[in-house]
Amino acid sequence: ATRHRLTAASERLAKLLACHGLDGGSGTALFQWRPRADAAAIHSHLAKQGILTRLFATPAGLRFGLPGAESDWVRLDAALARL
Repeated sequence: ATRHRLTAASERLAKLLACHGLDGGSGTALFQWRPRADAAAIHSHLAKQGILTRLFATPAGLRFGLPGAESDWVRLDAALARL
């Protein structure tokens, strides 16, 4: 049941990121990674809103972990809409 829930959440995250122009990359059941030349700027923008990502320098990209509660999904969606 946990594997199914995590897989579904990872797919949801991938779709959410794609809706905001953050497509491509790869992921696992626990996170999604997106290569972006502007990764540092996105990382900073999200951090100012209390959303933490892992920033990679080479190749430039961001790793997004799965949001926990439904309110976290809403916050991430809103923050990405403000990019």
